[in-house]
Amino acid sequence: MRHLLTTKVGYLTVFVMLALTLGLGLTPKAAVAGFLPTVAPKEERTKADLDKVRQALENKKVAGTLASLGYDKAEIEEKLAQLSPEEISSLAGQLDEAMAPSGSAAGIVIGVVVVVLVVLGVLSLMGKRVVVSE
Repeated sequence: MRHLLTTKVGYLTVFVMLALTLGLGLTPKAAVAGFLPTVAPKEERTKADLDKVRQALENKKVAGTLASLGYDKAEIEEKLAQLSPEEISSLAGQLDEAMAPSGSAAGIVIGVVVVVLVVLGVLSLMGKRVVVSE
């Protein structure tokens, strides 16, 4: 078998491959289209965050705690007016985390039961027996 570069077809093949590689490699890439997330203007986000904070302050427990600490509604509104948009956003994020429902006891019990049943099923498939004795 003859070496590829010793024939005219071999030279032509190498030249075409080199030209294609350089031609495709040096051409500018086309713009890539994609979706951008919709971001509300900063003023709208700040207003929504401020509404979220005010709604949390209207909660009976929160209002009672603030009242027991000696704050009235006028003082609270004054403090809210002094906050920067970043601080309001941070406070709203902390409220979201605090108000998020955590796992209930029933959910935890169901999860444990499911894990135990899966382990018993796997052991059964492996031919093992689980014996519970006193």
